[in-house]
Amino acid sequence: MNFIWDIVIKAQNQGIEEQNLFFCPARECSPWYEQSFPVINDNEIEESEIEYNAIYRFDALFHDLLRDDFDECLEFQAKLFDAVSHLLVQIDLHHGLSKREYYIRRLLREMENGSFGSSVANHVKAVEQKKRERLSALALTQFQTGSNLLLFRRAVLVLFPDALLYQERPNPKCILLYVGQTRDIRLEHSIQFIEELFLPVNFRLRVFWKHHFGVLGIDAIMQVDKIEIY
Repeated sequence: MNFIWDIVIKAQNQGIEEQNLFFCPARECSPWYEQSFPVINDNEIEESEIEYNAIYRFDALFHDLLRDDFDECLEFQAKLFDAVSHLLVQIDLHHGLSKREYYIRRLLREMENGSFGSSVANHVKAVEQKKRERLSALALTQFQTGSNLLLFRRAVLVLFPDALLYQERPNPKCILLYVGQTRDIRLEHSIQFIEELFLPVNFRLRVFWKHHFGVLGIDAIMQVDKIEIY
């Protein structure tokens, strides 16, 4: 983790939004690194104030602003440095971005902002950031191809790689999902998110959490006190 864009991505993975970070010029830094953490190999964001070596890549931009004899309105200097740094981060993050990737990020932002309804905005907060982007890519595909069970299955595997999906023979529109994890609020929100976004409207979903439903002849899931009633 060396560059400011890398720092912002790491912060977002920790649940810290970019607007909550304040960039400032490093008081002590190495000429070989942009980040200026006390420990070079530090991989965690512990404070909202981020010091970095702006001369490492942006000397032409910050040279006059960071002169030792610059003492005019220090508060303005600090806020200008922070504002320009945020702009540079966005330029870094969008550099080489394809049209599809732009649509995926835009779609995710709309989900988070409530454009898909308050329910989806509430549920998506329970999903990890990396998984949100993968689910947003599936949502874009759904817009292009239409709703189908394959996309729902892919969405399930993004959230729960070890999950099992079944489709009833007598009623093919009834889907059974075995998660294999202890039920909690975060997981409930995650499932409700993909159910609302990807499950075709004429299908219904039943979820089995820690215990699998019993199947005659399969000893692994026919154990006393470990069978979900179906």
